[in-house]
Amino acid sequence: MAQIGRFFAGHNVLTQLVFLGVVLAIGWLGLRPFKKLRRYTGQILVLLGILWIGLLFYFVTYSFRVPRFASVATTGATVPRFWFYVLIPITLLAFIPMLKGHEVPDQKSGNIWRLGVVFAALVLSLLSFRFIGYYISSAVFLVVVMWVLDSREKVELIVVPVGWVIFSYFFFYRLLYVRLPIGTLFSRLLG
Repeated sequence: MAQIGRFFAGHNVLTQLVFLGVVLAIGWLGLRPFKKLRRYTGQILVLLGILWIGLLFYFVTYSFRVPRFASVATTGATVPRFWFYVLIPITLLAFIPMLKGHEVPDQKSGNIWRLGVVFAALVLSLLSFRFIGYYISSAVFLVVVMWVLDSREKVELIVVPVGWVIFSYFFFYRLLYVRLPIGTLFSRLLG
């Protein structure tokens, strides 16, 4: 596992996107023989992509250095592994209605503008972690994505990001002792 983790950790983002593309292409080819599942190809590929990214993070955690303190309950590997373990049953639960034919099939064409905005927001969110930190960056990302997906309720646009920030703080920082980046701007302001 450690060798696989070091392998994936040693590659840049562009190479990781190529790996993801290969996995999605294999998934697409694997779906072709199953006529019943073809109408869910987009949804299945999204689930496969989510699982691949979770698996990738899971493997990369084996390349992390773990402190040798006996009292450490969590490490940097705890959260990615936890999320991967949670992703497995969630993706299976999302896949079952497709197998039964109860899920709404994929639309004939999607909105590429929305995809571009969400992808750009994700990249900007990740790039802004260092400057404005995880909490602000993820809250802004949620607002942008909710707006792009036509969620215009003001209360919802405030409650969901604030709720996520509060949940992240208490779950990761207080419960699991995982320090999320607060950014150089706030670290300078807070001393």
